[in-house]
Amino acid sequence: MSNSPAGSAGSVGASSTTATLGRYQATIISAGTFALDGGAMFGIIPKPLWEKKIPADDLNRIPMATNCLLLQDGTRTILVDCGMGDKWSPKQRSQFKVAGTVAEGLASAGVGVGVDDITDLVLTHLHFDHAGALTRTNDDGSLGWVFKNARVHVGRRNWEWAHNPNDRDKGSYRSDSFSPLDDVEKDRLILIDDTNARGTILEDMEAVFCEGHTTGQMLPLVGNGDRRALYAADMVPTSAHVRMPWIMGYDLRPIDLLDEKRRLLSMCADEAVTILYEHDTGVAASGIARDGQDFTCVDADGALLPAPTSVPVRTTS
Repeated sequence: MSNSPAGSAGSVGASSTTATLGRYQATIISAGTFALDGGAMFGIIPKPLWEKKIPADDLNRIPMATNCLLLQDGTRTILVDCGMGDKWSPKQRSQFKVAGTVAEGLASAGVGVGVDDITDLVLTHLHFDHAGALTRTNDDGSLGWVFKNARVHVGRRNWEWAHNPNDRDKGSYRSDSFSPLDDVEKDRLILIDDTNARGTILEDMEAVFCEGHTTGQMLPLVGNGDRRALYAADMVPTSAHVRMPWIMGYDLRPIDLLDEKRRLLSMCADEAVTILYEHDTGVAASGIARDGQDFTCVDADGALLPAPTSVPVRTTS
């Protein structure tokens, strides 16, 4: 697939050709946008530095994407994460600037897939901006399924943590996102074994478990050979977070996260693994290169995935 000319970040439409990752045809799908406090998103980084990367509004909020990963192999239709959903009051919708849904993103992508076609939903963790669209509110006020035909895959320890989070991150775990899973058939909810740092989700999809952001975050490593991509979720939420000190104030265990981040970015740089940014409204994916003791975004040499409408892919550092 073609990239933008060197020195630019070219817009790639939602109907762009897909990329191949192992057995899968892969496409980035937008599940909408929202906004969070810029200071919380960048932790100890001073505002004059981070605002050069992502400008804030008059309430100090920065725009956030929900770039989900659609994978198709002719048998399965897999979606990694599903965004905020629409279970928000008018006040909350205004507070978080919630706009768009995964159903709308699928419809606009031109891939012939709707929510009822998803066979497997892989959730990196159960925070509301990653798993919120798992459920919807029915007319009678009860919770219903958005992906009525999908099996749901999530790490075992994150599933347990979501049901009993600590005071610091309990606001990010909204039970209305996942509580209906408590009563589903055993084969509908797949709890991935996270005893070790690596596990298996599905064919050509490895699980990389991390503890820094929240307990048991599960990052899918998709593909095989020299064409692989890491869906970085909240380990590296935007391309502005590639630099080592640039981590979120939301992270539960920042020292652990720094160690995990260095290992994963080293893998991406040394093994030419494309990194996918779930929350970046401007860059959907890039390659990673070493820059002294740090890292930077570079062209992924043709491995960049198509981005949602108006979200470009970065082809230069």
